[in-house]
Amino acid sequence: MAHRLKIWALKWLPWMFLLWLLSLIVLAWSGYALYQAGIYNKHLSHKTLQNNAAPDAVFADASYWVAHKDIEKALKLYALAASSKDSSVRKAAHYNMANVYLRQANQLLEETGLDGWDKVTPLLAIAKESYREALRLDPHWMDAKYNYELVLRLAPIIESSKSRRSEEEEEVTQETPPEGWPAIPGFPRGMP
Repeated sequence: MAHRLKIWALKWLPWMFLLWLLSLIVLAWSGYALYQAGIYNKHLSHKTLQNNAAPDAVFADASYWVAHKDIEKALKLYALAASSKDSSVRKAAHYNMANVYLRQANQLLEETGLDGWDKVTPLLAIAKESYREALRLDPHWMDAKYNYELVLRLAPIIESSKSRRSEEEEEVTQETPPEGWPAIPGFPRGMP
């Protein structure tokens, strides 16, 4: 029995040691990642990153604020990231800014229907321009093309629905008989 235990220990002890060593390495790597996340969160707890921060950090900060529903702060940070010298950060900032505006427009339309069109139109115009800028930086970006086309298609659908509704209102108003001067049959022959 002791001999079997000794053989088993000699056979599996190196593998157990290797497993223990790998576990320590993974633990150290996870601890380092957690430490870096803590530093980043400490920066975020000071409301925003400094203006002289790296553009990708400003972009990440803006994404954080979008996730936490502080759209005003996120849009300001995306605008700051859009002024970066790095074209990849600029195009992503324009794209994400347009996505935020499109999301706001969709949310307003769902909440208010076509009555909120006056508030939706400027949001869609800004989203169109941001998608155009992202496509100027990368003309082959399929996601930006798709969303830009979505914005372009959204506006005419809403405008045509609104115009249909106003045509129906005109038909209702035309059914009522006119009163006064227009009610007199025939062409007018001069001033009354």
